[in-house]
Amino acid sequence: MTNTHKYGSVSLRRQTLSRLKDLSSQLSNGRELSIPKTVEKLIDDKICNSSESNGRITNEKEQKV
Repeated sequence: MTNTHKYGSVSLRRQTLSRLKDLSSQLSNGRELSIPKTVEKLIDDKICNSSESNGRITNEKEQKV
């Protein structure tokens, strides 16, 4: 049985899911990742590359002070 404290689910539009599947092979040099691993890698990369926000993800609509 799945540990509900460790995992969650997400609903995506079919077009978004299709684009995510395309990204999965681009992120791993031709080897297709699972959808959860693709999402995890995209999030980790975004957080690691966001030096301006000190590792935080911010809303693009927020005004910078």
